[in-house]
Amino acid sequence: MRLPPKEVVCQCGHVSALDTTKLLCIKCGKYVFYNSQEKRKHRSKTIYAVVMLALGLGFVTYLFIEMVVSPILGR
Repeated sequence: MRLPPKEVVCQCGHVSALDTTKLLCIKCGKYVFYNSQEKRKHRSKTIYAVVMLALGLGFVTYLFIEMVVSPILGR
């Protein structure tokens, strides 16, 4: 989706002309956002993905302990 071009300054000082919701800065590699709403969306999606990954890893660890470690130790 193309938006009206807007000049946005990255934290590193690089100025980019944005016509999409987000873009990677070519100087530092961080995302530059068109507006603060897009920045909040990106942050919440990132937090959601990290939490889901941690929960999945925790569940696999729990299954490993219950199915492999407990029978070996005889508890």
